[in-house]
Amino acid sequence: MSELATNPDWAQEASTFTGGSMASSGIGAEQNRTGDAAMDNLTDRTAMVAKRLKEIYRKSVLPVEKRFRYDYFYESPFLTDVEFDSKPQVMLVGQYSVGKTSFIRYLLGRDFPGQRIGPEPTTDRFTVLLNGPEERTIPGNALSVHPELPFRGLERFGVSFLSRFEGSQLPSSVLKSITLVDTPGILSGEKQRVNRGYDFTKVVSWFAERADLIILLFDAHKLDISDELKGTIDALKGHEDKIRCILNKADQINRQQLMRVYGALLWSLGKTMSSPEVARVYVGSFWQEPLQTLDNAELFEKEEKDLMKDLAILPRQSAVRKINELVKRIRKVKTLSYIIGHLKQQMPSLVGREKKQQKLIADLPNVFRTILKKYNLSPGDFPDISNFSVKLRDVKFADFSPLKQDQIDSLERCLTQEIPKLMEELPSERDTPETLLKKMGKSSATGNVYNVPVPLRSDKFGKKEDENAANPFGFGADNEDQYWALHDSAERLFDSFQALGPEGGFLPPNVARDVLLKTGLQKEQLRQIWNLSDIDRDGLLDHHEYVVAMFLCDAVIQKGRPIPQQLPSSIVPPSKRELLNSRSGIGL
Repeated sequence: MSELATNPDWAQEASTFTGGSMASSGIGAEQNRTGDAAMDNLTDRTAMVAKRLKEIYRKSVLPVEKRFRYDYFYESPFLTDVEFDSKPQVMLVGQYSVGKTSFIRYLLGRDFPGQRIGPEPTTDRFTVLLNGPEERTIPGNALSVHPELPFRGLERFGVSFLSRFEGSQLPSSVLKSITLVDTPGILSGEKQRVNRGYDFTKVVSWFAERADLIILLFDAHKLDISDELKGTIDALKGHEDKIRCILNKADQINRQQLMRVYGALLWSLGKTMSSPEVARVYVGSFWQEPLQTLDNAELFEKEEKDLMKDLAILPRQSAVRKINELVKRIRKVKTLSYIIGHLKQQMPSLVGREKKQQKLIADLPNVFRTILKKYNLSPGDFPDISNFSVKLRDVKFADFSPLKQDQIDSLERCLTQEIPKLMEELPSERDTPETLLKKMGKSSATGNVYNVPVPLRSDKFGKKEDENAANPFGFGADNEDQYWALHDSAERLFDSFQALGPEGGFLPPNVARDVLLKTGLQKEQLRQIWNLSDIDRDGLLDHHEYVVAMFLCDAVIQKGRPIPQQLPSSIVPPSKRELLNSRSGIGL
C-alpha cells in the first residue's frame, strides 16, 4: 500500500473541498437557485397537460359520449374537471388478511385515522388516504360531494356504498404526491355476494379506471383464487399495464417452499388474467417488522426496492397517464358510436322494430364483426359482448341517435393531431439537453424532488445496524469501512452533476470530457485524473466518480497538488472499494 494512499493530508484536503471550479463556474449555483422550483415545474407541466386534456374532452369527446350514452353502456360517468386535476392514485386489492393496510402503514411510516389491522376481515370499507393539515376521518357522503376531490362519480352506487366509503386525512409527505385507496378484503362464498350491500366488482372497476397503479396482494399461505377474487381480477381487464402483484409474508416460509408457492401463484394468475405476458410479482414481507427467516433476505430487499421505485416515480408519469387514459376512452367512445350508429341504421322505419331489435341482439357477434371490418377498428376497443347485450335489452334501438360523421372526424383529430401535439410538449429521449431544459425547466434533472418519499430500510433484512447509519451527517472518520471524506462534497455537487444530463445515472464520455476540459488542465493530467476517477472502468462517470474527478481537478488547480499514483483510501467511495481492491489485488 503506498504512503500516498494513506496520507492523512488528503483526508484533510477532501474535508475542505467545496466543489472547486465547478461550483464557482455557476452550474451548481444556478441549480441550487432553481432547485426549490423543481416540484413547481412538474406541477406546472402536469397542470398544462390537464388543462389541454379538459379542453379536448369538453369540445370533442363529451358531446359524443352524451349522444351515444357512453355512461350507460360502460357504466362510467362523464368526466369532471377535478378528475383531470387529481393526484396519482394507488389502489390496493386482495383477499382479507393479506397485508393491504399493513403495507399502507409501512409506506406512510405511521398509523392513520380509521386504521384496522388483524387476521380477520377488518377493513370493511373503501378508505381513501388524503393529505391534510389535521388527522380526521371524512364520511363517504361528504367525500362524494367535495368540490376538490374526484369522487363524485361514486354517488351512482348509492347510500349503501357511501356508508362504507370514507376518507382518512393526515399530514404525510407521501400523500402530498399520491392518493392511496385501501379496499375491503375479498371474501368467499355467499358472504361476498350478500353482505356487501353494493356491487363490489363495479366499485373496484370504477377505481381501477382512475388509478395510476393497482397493487394486487396475495398471502404466501392463501394462494387459492376464489370466484370472487377472480371476478375482481376480471373487473381489472383493460388495466393490465397498471397491475403489480405482491406475494406477501414470504419470509414465513423457507426457500424451497417459496419456489413452489411462487410457481403456483404464476400458474394461477396465468389461468385468471387473460394476458399473454407473465404478471410482475414482487416477493417479500411488506411491513416494518424484521424478517422471520433470513434465507431470502437479499432477494426480498431487491424486490422491495424495485416496488418502491415503481411507486416513487408515479408523479413523474402522471401527465402521460392522464393522456393514456383519455386516449383509451376516446377509442372506446369512437367504437361505441359506430356500433350505435350501425344498430340505428338497421332498424326499419315503421313496422317490426321490436322483432328486428331482438334479432340484432341475438346476432351481436356477427354485428360486431361487420362493424370491425367496415370501419377498420381494433377488436380490443369493443365492449364486452355479454354485458353489452344485457344493456341493449333495456333500451329501444329506434331511440338511438344516428351517426354524425363530423363528430367521428373530431374524435379522429384528437387521436391523430391534438394529443400527439400535446405529447410533443412532454420530455422525450429524442430531446436535446437544451430542449429538455426548456420543457422541464432548469431544475429538470434534480433527482428525487419528483419522487414519492418511500421507506428504504436495511435493518429489517437482517443487515448489521450501524449506529450512524441513519445519521444525516454521514459516518465519522473512525468508521474506516463507511467513512468517505467527500460525502459533503457529493451533496454539494449533486445539482451540478444532474444539470449535465446524466443518462441512467451516468455521464456519457463526451459530456464528461467537455466538463474536464473546461478546467484548463493539460490532457495528460486529465488522462490521469480520468483513470483514477473511473473506478469501475466502464468509460462513464457516475455521481460519486464525478465528485472524485472534480476533487482531483481542484486539488491540482487550487492547491498545486501533484496527481496521486493511486486514490487515497478516504477518497474512494465506500461502494467502490471492494471493486478497487479486487482489481488491484491489494488492500486499500
